[in-house]
Amino acid sequence: MLRSLVKQSIARRTFVDSKVASKMALPKPVLFHVQDTARIVTLNRPRKLNALNTEMSRAIFDTLKEYAKSESAQLIVVKSSNQPKSLCAGGDVAAVAEANLAGDTDSSLKFFQAEYSLNFQLATYGKPVVAFMDGITMGGGVGISVHNVFRVATEHTKWAMPEMDIGFFPDVASTFALPRLVTLANGNSQMALYLVLTGEVLTGEEAYLLGLASHYVSHANLDDLQTRLGELVAPNARFGDKAFYDTVAEAIEEFAVPLPSGAKLRYSVEQLRVIESCFNAYKLPSIQALFQSLDRVVSDQTASEDARQFASATKQRLLTKSPTSMQVALRLIQENGRDNLENAVKRDLYTAANFSLAALEDSALPIEFSQAVTHKLIKKQKTPYPWKYRLQDLSPSQLTSLVSPRPSVPLSLLRNTTNITFKQYPHHHRYQLPSEREVLDYAVGPKGAEDHPPQTRRHVVEYFTNSHGPSKGKVGTDILVNLILAKNCKEDQITGNLVRSH
Repeated sequence: MLRSLVKQSIARRTFVDSKVASKMALPKPVLFHVQDTARIVTLNRPRKLNALNTEMSRAIFDTLKEYAKSESAQLIVVKSSNQPKSLCAGGDVAAVAEANLAGDTDSSLKFFQAEYSLNFQLATYGKPVVAFMDGITMGGGVGISVHNVFRVATEHTKWAMPEMDIGFFPDVASTFALPRLVTLANGNSQMALYLVLTGEVLTGEEAYLLGLASHYVSHANLDDLQTRLGELVAPNARFGDKAFYDTVAEAIEEFAVPLPSGAKLRYSVEQLRVIESCFNAYKLPSIQALFQSLDRVVSDQTASEDARQFASATKQRLLTKSPTSMQVALRLIQENGRDNLENAVKRDLYTAANFSLAALEDSALPIEFSQAVTHKLIKKQKTPYPWKYRLQDLSPSQLTSLVSPRPSVPLSLLRNTTNITFKQYPHHHRYQLPSEREVLDYAVGPKGAEDHPPQTRRHVVEYFTNSHGPSKGKVGTDILVNLILAKNCKEDQITGNLVRSH
């Protein structure tokens, strides 16, 4: 009898020990280590392409709070353990959808609270943050990169906000970021709206030219760049000082490489004009109006064949997307594109909560988020999800309720490192390529301006490539400036001076 009890005890202990050992053997989903003055945050969930979950977001958030207190931690690098495959493929929406359908919306709300709190923390962090966008950078991956001053694209970058395909919305405050950062065809957030509605997957070169990345560095140079960043020292521990941000930018530029031969944006001048005319976010009353605008281009016999084909293809593409998601995306661009950052992040939090809670309710809200995620990401169906709702199924009052807080569901962001917000990023524009407006103001003057000194195309390109502070010496400046001038200007046949073409 005694011998039998001993054997049972040993068996139980062995079983428990093996469970503990197995748990201890699991790799941590985020790794943190010190490299001289830099603190390296490495996403380490490669089998899920580093999709963020609550544990990861909270770990990064809590650790960054500690780094903020340390004078020896002078800058942060955010990277991936499986680069160049992915920085982060998004939030783990499959887990969210499963929780929603099981009635566990509390888990979903905690996830969104943690993720968006991290986005807000990164955007307002008091020390430089450098993200290596080496590989897939989508959804939640955009959230942990786009709000940082330094966003490094590579030849492996695949950038997108693909939420329209899963019945969600462009979250992580992307509808705050894109209206402010995108360099081209974006005077009224047109390109921002186009990107979030279509889910266009951009290359690293395109993300860089459009201002979604601040620098372009080859994958082969990232390890050396990381070492160099760890050597930087902020004089008198003034981490937020402009001079230290300049030092970080100069260090990254040491490792920048020319864009690949023939690199350019995929959009022709005619296509950019279609985006600019049809996707005017602040004039569009609805997605139906957007479709009507695209239809007018298709039927306009004076428009080029390129423009008509692009407008037709774009409409057909949008018809495969979630009608509810597109309407919410337009509303969020209109709201977050003009609001301050904190309000924008909170609005995204309320909207995400409403999308999750819809799974619990027999409500009239046309939300198919959890079902679409199940179809596409869990069951891995190759066909598009068959949306049950139409554009007409969402009333203005329902749309307002979807992006507003519910009194019955109190939600707030986690306590941030710094209690600040802003309407414009304080540092981003100093380190990325120039905007279309900047180029045109120099080339032909603001609209309505008189007696602007005449400029030639060559002079304008040389100015932004060799003299203009933010873009001086940056790779690809000539590509972007030439495209901006081709889109907006024509040259006098005698003098070669530029004048507006429209």
